[in-house]
Amino acid sequence: MRVGHELLKWSDALATGVARIDQQHKMLINILNDANQCFRDGQDAEAQVKIMEDLIGYTTYHFDSEEELMEAGGYGERLPDEEKRHVREHRAFAKAASDYQLAIRQGKPIDYEMLFGFLNNWLVNHVMGTDQKFGRFLIEKS
Repeated sequence: MRVGHELLKWSDALATGVARIDQQHKMLINILNDANQCFRDGQDAEAQVKIMEDLIGYTTYHFDSEEELMEAGGYGERLPDEEKRHVREHRAFAKAASDYQLAIRQGKPIDYEMLFGFLNNWLVNHVMGTDQKFGRFLIEKS
């Protein structure tokens, strides 16, 4: 699913069935939409850096939370390749978001369409693929 740079809306298609994860995904969508609006409105670099800090901070919290659930649920023991892929996706996103934030701090021009095309698509594709697979694992295990 390609979503481009439009504001995201939560839908049941994004649900993993795990309340803790779904609540965090809803918050991520809200922060991502706030970031999108900040850039779309052409706010200054300070505001853009701040909203990227918020996005990266909450994303880090969310990724840590998911990875704790993986460990507690024995995901890596049952599906080690899936766990490794999932964590690799988390690290790749965090790196890309940090790279964008650094570029903003350094005053480099940011292509709004490219930035939010990447962020939105990554989130939706990760949630609808990797996270939903993990959610099914947790539900089946409980």
